[in-house]
This record gives sequence, structure tokens and C-alpha cells, in this order.
Amino acid sequence: MIRTFLTIDDPRWTQCHASTVSPDGRVAAWFAGTREGTPDNRIVLWRDGTTTVLDTGHDAAHWNPVLADGPDGQLWLFCKVGPRISEWRTLVTRSDDGGATWEPARELVPGDASGGRGPVRTPPLLTADGLWLAGASVERWGAPPRWDPFVDVSTDARTWERAEIPVDRAGLRGAGHIQPSLWAGRSGVVALMRSTEGHAYRSTSPDGRSWTPAEPTGLPNNNSGLAAVALPSGRVACVHNPSSDDWGSRCPLTISVSDDDGLTWRAALVVDDGRTPVDESVPHDASADPGGFAPGDAGVVTSGVGEYSYPTAVVRGDELVVTYTWQRRGIVLARLPVAVLEADLGRLDGSAG
Repeated sequence: MIRTFLTIDDPRWTQCHASTVSPDGRVAAWFAGTREGTPDNRIVLWRDGTTTVLDTGHDAAHWNPVLADGPDGQLWLFCKVGPRISEWRTLVTRSDDGGATWEPARELVPGDASGGRGPVRTPPLLTADGLWLAGASVERWGAPPRWDPFVDVSTDARTWERAEIPVDRAGLRGAGHIQPSLWAGRSGVVALMRSTEGHAYRSTSPDGRSWTPAEPTGLPNNNSGLAAVALPSGRVACVHNPSSDDWGSRCPLTISVSDDDGLTWRAALVVDDGRTPVDESVPHDASADPGGFAPGDAGVVTSGVGEYSYPTAVVRGDELVVTYTWQRRGIVLARLPVAVLEADLGRLDGSAG
């Protein structure tokens, strides 16, 4: 596995988080500012080694960029904007030159301040019959909090219609499920979701519009972002933190694989556990107290110490390309051969580096 910093300890911001990478691996993006949710957070674009700050025309906190190739052949960038998660609006912009220049940002669904439209963390899925499906969710931070996943469906890449993922709230201990990651499975579309319940939850659809009730899988989830992607063989790889504690440790960051469309999972390898440096010139104290997470509608407050989290993953040729948060100080890009995940590993490799 090859790992490199896209950014580390940039003096223009204090923390950075929630990266995304284009399907060709040439463009990445994340949000950066004082901390998550502060008004100075903006979307930072990385292209061929150069970083620029995207001007969306909005003077508010920016969150969760998502890069994707659109049905029109252009590179799309979605992001959230707003001071609170429950009031997010979704912005979108496009590039017809591989991310060198971008058209003016616009609202994806004009006037919609429901807290989520379009993709919330991972790229939309373009189906064989021309639907563009975006894993979406809304978060209500009242007492009690309530999180609801859904899929935003578009037939024309202009208009969007919500397709709800049913959730049985009677059996939940926490707020619910968010941030669906989608792939085309053997018998339909599959959504794998972050959850407050200790494990990732799963839903399936034959058509992208009607979804089965969310059910738990065997994949541990610490209520942090995950990224699932289909491999050429039909297996699925998921990059995630393997803890079952709600708001639990975001270390290590690992990859698990599934042979049955996400029902059961086997650990494959470690991406980052804080013990093998990404770059020998970047010191960090692996023994420092992480301090945990203080979540809320205005974002998560954390030091970032010991955190390796919020991955995005794409398959590019014979490689799996992953970007992730490194201690809120940097963004790392990792590359490994898909053949490694196609092998019958069934164990943690531990050879990050």
C-alpha cells in the first residue's frame, strides 16, 4: 500500500476533514477551517498537487464535499452549506476540464433547507437504466435526536425525488442511520449506512426507488463515516473504523470485504493505525490522549489526535484509491492493488505503509 499526504499542517486552517476523490484520482476535496462547523470552513480543492479554495458565493460553514463523474460527462462537486447540520443546503458545481475550472455553484434543490439533498458523503451511483442515485440523510438533533436515511433519485441530473429507506425505530438505542454508501449488487442496488447501533445497517432496492427496511449487518461501525465500493469480481470492499462503540475510536482505519453484497464481512487489511508513519518527516505522538468527540448540530468538536477516519474509496483501473482524514491535521491518499482485496485474505494484514 502506498500512502501520501495531499495536505498536512497547512497554516491556512486549523482542522481539515471529510475528503473525497474523483474517479480518475486526479482531483480531491475536503472542508477546512478552525474546526468542523465554524463559519470559516470552506471547500478546498486539490488537483495535481495544487490546492485552491473553492468560492461558492456563500459565507457560511461548508461541509462534506462529494466528487463524481456526472451522466453528462462532466466532473461534479456537491457540498453542504449552513451553520447547523439540520439546516444544510446542498450546493453543486461542475467542471468540463477535469477540475481546472468550475462553473458558479448553485443550489441542487432550490430553497430546500431540510438538512440534506443529494449525496451526503459518498458519490452517487449511475444505474444501467439511467437513474442517478444519491445516498442521503437528514439529522435532527433534538431530544431525542432522530436520523433518517434516504436515497435521492434523479432521471435527468436536474430534478431529484426522495426515496425513503424504512427504519424500525422501536429496536434502536440511538438516533438511527445516516450517510448511505451505494453500489450495484448482484440482485439490485445496496445501501450500507453509518449507524448509532454499533454495526452498519443495510438496505436493498430492485429499482432505486423502493427500499427494504434497514437491517443490521456484521460490520462493526462506531457511528463514523464509511465507504463501500464494488470490486470487479462482485465482492464489495468497505473502508471503516472497526469499533462497535457509539462515537467510539476512529483508529484504526481498516478495509473489510464481503462476498454476499454486504450481509457478512471479513477483515482484510489495515489502512492506518497510527503506528506506521505516512511520512517520516511528520512527527506525531501516538500515545497522546485522543480526547473523544463532542457531537452536536453545529458539528463535532474534537482534537483529532489519533483519528484516521471518514474515508472515500474509488476503483481506478487495477487499484483501490482511498482518501481519509489524518488527525484532522491532514488528508491522506492511499493506493493498493485490487488484487490484494480479491485474494482470500480473511485476516488483518497490518502492513500499512
